[in-house]
Amino acid sequence: MGVERRFFYEITGERARELLFLYGSNGEFIVRPSESSASDYTLSIHRGTRVTHVKIVHNPLSKTLRLPSGHDFHSVEAVVQFLEANPKVLTEADGLSIELTKPAQLPIAETVVNVGSDRFFHIATSGHEAEALLKDEPCGTYLVRESCSNEGEFALSVRSNTDKVVHVRISHKNGRFCIVPKDNFRTLAGLVENYIRLPMVQNGGSAVKLKTPLPSTRFTAATIDDRIDCLLKPSKKHGAKDEFAEEFENLHRHEEDSQLFISCKEGRKAENVRKNRYRNVVPFDHTRIRLQRSPSSNNGCAGGGGGKLLVNNDYINANYVEIPLDTKRYPEFADFKRRYISTQGCLEETVSDFWQMVWQENSLLIVMVTKEVERGRVKCYRYWPDLDEEFNYGNLIVKTIEETKSDDYMRRVFVLKRKKDENKANNEAKTAASSAASCKEEQEEIHQKDEKEEEQKLIYHFQILSWEDNDACPVESVLNFLDAVNECEKNEIGGVKNKMNKKSKIGPTIVHCSAGIGRTGTFLALDIIINRIKQKGPKCVCDVQRTVKMLREQRATMVQTEAQYRFIFHVISAFMRAYRSQFQLTYKKTNSVEGPHRP
Repeated sequence: MGVERRFFYEITGERARELLFLYGSNGEFIVRPSESSASDYTLSIHRGTRVTHVKIVHNPLSKTLRLPSGHDFHSVEAVVQFLEANPKVLTEADGLSIELTKPAQLPIAETVVNVGSDRFFHIATSGHEAEALLKDEPCGTYLVRESCSNEGEFALSVRSNTDKVVHVRISHKNGRFCIVPKDNFRTLAGLVENYIRLPMVQNGGSAVKLKTPLPSTRFTAATIDDRIDCLLKPSKKHGAKDEFAEEFENLHRHEEDSQLFISCKEGRKAENVRKNRYRNVVPFDHTRIRLQRSPSSNNGCAGGGGGKLLVNNDYINANYVEIPLDTKRYPEFADFKRRYISTQGCLEETVSDFWQMVWQENSLLIVMVTKEVERGRVKCYRYWPDLDEEFNYGNLIVKTIEETKSDDYMRRVFVLKRKKDENKANNEAKTAASSAASCKEEQEEIHQKDEKEEEQKLIYHFQILSWEDNDACPVESVLNFLDAVNECEKNEIGGVKNKMNKKSKIGPTIVHCSAGIGRTGTFLALDIIINRIKQKGPKCVCDVQRTVKMLREQRATMVQTEAQYRFIFHVISAFMRAYRSQFQLTYKKTNSVEGPHRP
């Protein structure tokens, strides 16, 4: 008997329990095959803190389906319609009502396709996107995607011999996939393998040959472990040891092609070269930070080094990183906005530049993903004073007022002050003095007013302690660090605690390591992806390669090494393990309502 996929899923009871907790809500339900009898069905219901399974028994003589309430039906669809109209008809053994609301909508990727392993399957991909993906690929390259016009069905998109992309409808009914009724398959992989051996023929008589799958880089957060297992498989591509290496190599190739026309002139100018920690790491001109100079910022520094600023020089090795970069090109980030500044670790002569950037951008959070010295090499000049001490940088004063160490990171709080512009203050004093030259008291009053108008901001600083360059960092340490940074951003910077910083719009978070590309890019990619998962849940569509690509379009070589690229996946996996364990702690109980047989 036929059933609608919007409520029927061919999954086990344990899988139903997991998916209902991940994607459903209290009262939502699904229908699945019974695990004890091939002809029966089971109703699995989300009960808030548990899942209840209700047997729907098939009577072969009357060809009806019976609920424990005694009601009989001729189809599963009729059962569901009855339950939606009578949400309290089912009761537990103690008489407690089992209230139903509506069928839970589970992602197709979780119930029909193994997105992690079947890399030919592209989730959340439209026909137009498929054409864009395939247009530069060789003939015979193909992908499978969900149909945008027919819910529950699929489409095979293939680059044909005529250089056009052909879309072929794949029907999905009663758990079987087919293009033509006589050939149906239990899995999409089986269907694809069949048409690789036996090419399809179009209406005009030309053959549509499937040669090479276009690997998808998208996956749902819930399938991260399947994706890792798949990427660890040996690559068929020459020179790549596994799929991870191939995916990272494709990212590098795209960057090399796209950066041929991107200007980096400012960072290579003679007067700016000395401000770059590494000669080959310079900012893109189109996203670089431009420092806003004032005469009073050229007064040198006291107590903290930092060099002398050039009034007419606006250069610092730093770039804006906007999420999303472009909603048309990155529509998946349209409802997710974050702003960062990616920069290098300070040199002694650039400390003043750094604090000028912090002030002018109103950046209240600094994330430091390096130690000052690693393996005897200076990675970042220390740009802050000891606890309860202060440094002067022209008209800026930095004072450390708090320092707390945990196992994974150091948390500091600075007060950043800016004295009122001295030239402006002197002009005001002269004007006042000319109108009352003999009035000493009035001059003292003006001086006191200038002192009171000194501006100040609270700056929060987080430094991870266990993540050295070219070293593996414990994933739990990075997750703890991310949590601490995000908690500060939410509760202290964005919350009521930070009254000092409420005068103007909060600026971008500043993130730096040593070069400002490797660990910095890795941190940004993780912060973006994990916060999107928190926002959307385990069905969130993730694409590490596209996320890194978007970062690299704003600062070169973000996520510098293949090891860092792999690390992103493993941190996401650890995050999802913690996510699932939280559900297991919350939802321990699973009840069953017995009919004539156990589900």
